[in-house]
Amino acid sequence: MKKLLGLSVITVVLLSGCGEVQISINKGQEVDAGETGSDKEDNEKVELMNDGPDSEGMTDADKQKAILQFINEDIYKVAEYEVVAFQSLASVSGVNYTDDSTVYNELTSNTIPAYGKALEEAKGIEAEIPELEEMTERIVIATQTFYDALLLEKKAIENQDEALINESNAKIEEYYNLVEAYHSDMKLLAEQYDVTYELNEQKQSVEEL
Repeated sequence: MKKLLGLSVITVVLLSGCGEVQISINKGQEVDAGETGSDKEDNEKVELMNDGPDSEGMTDADKQKAILQFINEDIYKVAEYEVVAFQSLASVSGVNYTDDSTVYNELTSNTIPAYGKALEEAKGIEAEIPELEEMTERIVIATQTFYDALLLEKKAIENQDEALINESNAKIEEYYNLVEAYHSDMKLLAEQYDVTYELNEQKQSVEEL
């Protein structure tokens, strides 16, 4: 079986905002995702800043806690499976690459099942406030995009089709762009309700408030 995977690297940013994981894809150049973070135990730091009445019947404190739960619990569950999947893929990519057969076995045995669980968790998130409905939808779209990339890579190896590898790589880039946009807009939403949204820091639970 010929080698389909290249040695160039794309840095995949986790939905949780915790440490990025580098995986090898068949690209002609590197995509810079910024500074490399720490492992899966790192996550967002969010701080409750203020509370007050809300015209829709919920106080700002209620909405702040909903946002905190979304970031620190709902998204964190998705990211835990993301980490497993990314580390699985990284174990057979880049400098760890040996042959396509090994990549295929890892994809089917570990990577795809783990990321399938991430997708399930994403689809199971229920937005507690209207402001989080769009964010929830975007999380589902992002995880579905990366899952589709993995399925394309699996099919590419089965068929020895380099065109499918290129499609998979494009999906990975699309995922990266979706996540970057999500983090940017999530930060704006958090700030709207006086919640500080910072990436690559230890998470704070709602119970600590």
